[in-house]
Amino acid sequence: MNDRFENINLLRAFAATAVVVYHVIEYANWSSFPANGPLLTFRIGWIGVDLFFVISGFVITRSALALWRQDPAMFARRYWARRAARIVPLYLLTCALWIVLFKRNWFDQAATHLLWQIASHVTFTHSFWTVTYSSMDGVNWTLALEMQFYLAVAMFVPWLSRTPGWRIWVGCILIAWAWRGAMVWFFGHYEPTRLFMRVMQLPGVLDEFGAGIFLAKLLDRRPAPSPRDGAFWAVAAVATGVVCFGLYWSNTSYWDQPAMITFWRTSLAAFFLCVVAAAVHLPTVAWSWPLRPVRYLGEVSYGIYLWHLFAIEVCLWLQYLAPVQFLVVTLGLTVLAAATSWHFFEKPILDRGRRYGDPRSHHPRSVTPDLP
Repeated sequence: MNDRFENINLLRAFAATAVVVYHVIEYANWSSFPANGPLLTFRIGWIGVDLFFVISGFVITRSALALWRQDPAMFARRYWARRAARIVPLYLLTCALWIVLFKRNWFDQAATHLLWQIASHVTFTHSFWTVTYSSMDGVNWTLALEMQFYLAVAMFVPWLSRTPGWRIWVGCILIAWAWRGAMVWFFGHYEPTRLFMRVMQLPGVLDEFGAGIFLAKLLDRRPAPSPRDGAFWAVAAVATGVVCFGLYWSNTSYWDQPAMITFWRTSLAAFFLCVVAAAVHLPTVAWSWPLRPVRYLGEVSYGIYLWHLFAIEVCLWLQYLAPVQFLVVTLGLTVLAAATSWHFFEKPILDRGRRYGDPRSHHPRSVTPDLP
């Protein structure tokens, strides 16, 4: 089994594309977008974020465990050099550009509010408050959750190393249920956007990160599995997907149903666990010619995720674009920006971060799985 899990790039490509198309549907008011058939998935393209959380739980935990066991004394330096190099530079760049391009009066606000915005975004705590949650490049709230999860992994890596995966996931599920249930109890009367912000804090998505942790522990120190294992996970993905989305499409009002808010995302986490496990266990197909472009989109998916709202703003400025034109222009500009930032900004910094994190090696490629 390829330890870099190239098939996961196919899932990253889907997750990023689903989020982009979903936002185009919303911003372009694309009411005629198909409401049935395979394209219906893009109407709930926000599930791409949930898939990213499961992938992160798997890849980051597996990488952290490898680094911890190689050299506990060097763990913090190596771990944070890689995580910071991968996440922070493009995050800060897009935040700065968002202010320059779309918030020209941003510096006119009171000094205390300005410092609050800066401090919360620099410390990745902007997900905690309504006024900072999505105040710039609206998808950035997920980056706060990612960085908070990285911190949790760094703090608990010795415990993660010795604890069975199923216990970790059960604990994560119970914490997520308790958090989401409490948020519904206290804030269930809020309108969906405000309730969403409170439900989708890190404790409320731990069942999704935990699903990835469970898979990482399941594969921990085991030999490469047979393709039969991949077939099992693929069948399990079909079964859990039928249950998960059957529940959702029967309860699409969602935000007025406490039980759905509290429990449904665990079924989504189980579905994506099976999908990621199938991608990991099945033979690598990401390098085959029909799928190479998709794999590349997965490689630059972080940029796609952070740049696509810029492209949408451009389309809104152009005005009078038909929805299909809106989508084509958005995808084109987004992929162009993501590819450019990956090759000329992200990847050089990431390579330097890897070398800084491991001064004993001058090879630019990590030997452990890296961040999605």
